[in-house]
Amino acid sequence: MSKTKQIINSLPDARTRRAMGAILGGIWSEGYVVPTTGTSGYVTGCKFILSTATLGQAAEWRNIGNEAYCLFVPDGNVNGYGFATAGYKVFVSGTAGLIVPEPSRFIATDIAFATHGATDDSDQIISVKATAGAVTITNSADPLSAHGAFFATLRNRCSPEYDIFAAGTHTTVGGNAAEAITITGALASDIPLVQYSATNDTDTINMAVMTANTLTVTMSADPGTAHGLHYAILRPRGTFKPSHFVAFAGSPTTAGGSVAEAITVTGALATDVAIVNYAVTNDTDAIRKAVVTANTLTVTASADPSTAHAYSYALLRAY
Repeated sequence: MSKTKQIINSLPDARTRRAMGAILGGIWSEGYVVPTTGTSGYVTGCKFILSTATLGQAAEWRNIGNEAYCLFVPDGNVNGYGFATAGYKVFVSGTAGLIVPEPSRFIATDIAFATHGATDDSDQIISVKATAGAVTITNSADPLSAHGAFFATLRNRCSPEYDIFAAGTHTTVGGNAAEAITITGALASDIPLVQYSATNDTDTINMAVMTANTLTVTMSADPGTAHGLHYAILRPRGTFKPSHFVAFAGSPTTAGGSVAEAITVTGALATDVAIVNYAVTNDTDAIRKAVVTANTLTVTASADPSTAHAYSYALLRAY
């Protein structure tokens, strides 16, 4: 029983209990599950407290719908990591490093990610690192101005600027190097992050592009049916009910000794969606795939990373 119901039920008069239940049920509520979109009985602006909010979930929600058709969106801080920033930036010719300088948006403890949004070759993003006031995205070669990158940063206990509209794992169907994934409701303005979940070769992901209802991922070769893709679609917060939250995130230094490195993440589930890139590197090694099993994230690289690398990872879980 929620605290709201406990308080109402403690009132001595039945008529008062009914009246208070109707009022509080409309403007303030608490429960174990966020109300399903379209449910009636919650006035516009009604506050909902998710009493079972776990690490990464938002505890406070607000109805931006109406009393006949509710739509609750997160409001306030998350209990864990949230996407504090996201955006898109075009590379500049003459250097392999792209710096996104925004002093008011980035802090050194942010965990940064990036995916090519435009490219004219098979160059790879080899590292993404946040520092105070900037995010540096390093390419495997001078990207010229034909390249661009989507980026996003995670921050602990923030009020996110972005939430996850959709996330999932897609098995490739093959037939073409460009694979279209249907995501109903997706917008061309959404920000995608993409990672291999399975691979049987050294093919790479070249870029990801959003259009209405579709995420198109272009790879360096036809992936056949032996590849899988983890994806996350980000959108500015406040207009939709997120599909996923960030259950775990981190940036551990590699231990080395094998191309496949197992990272213990207590509480991780095989159904979690992993997004991984290098935060620190001393070469042009690439991350081939990221696989989640119970309590473990296994990242396979193109070569033994030794102890000179560090990963950034996020494990996404459905609400």
